[in-house]
Amino acid sequence: MSSSGRSWTVDGIAHALPHSELRATFMREITFTDVHDVPAVLDRWVTFIETFEADRERVEDLRTAVRGSGHLPSSYRAGLIDLSAEELRSAAGGDSRGRGAA
Repeated sequence: MSSSGRSWTVDGIAHALPHSELRATFMREITFTDVHDVPAVLDRWVTFIETFEADRERVEDLRTAVRGSGHLPSSYRAGLIDLSAEELRSAAGGDSRGRGAA
């Protein structure tokens, strides 16, 4: 199930998801999936987590760039974990109008 060699459980997958909305979506999906289809659903979510984790450094570099200059670097290329400039500004602590978060 995992290319990382990590042993995954349903609880481990839920805790590894980076946002509460993703955790809720995962739990709904796993709860309402036919038991015969559960392994495929688990594989898909583990792949998502592993891809997200592998891209974490790139995302952090993008946040730093936006925090410093207010825009994405010209070398930015979208990937599976695609963030808009607005999402990066928000994560960097500012809103789209250049003011700090309220």
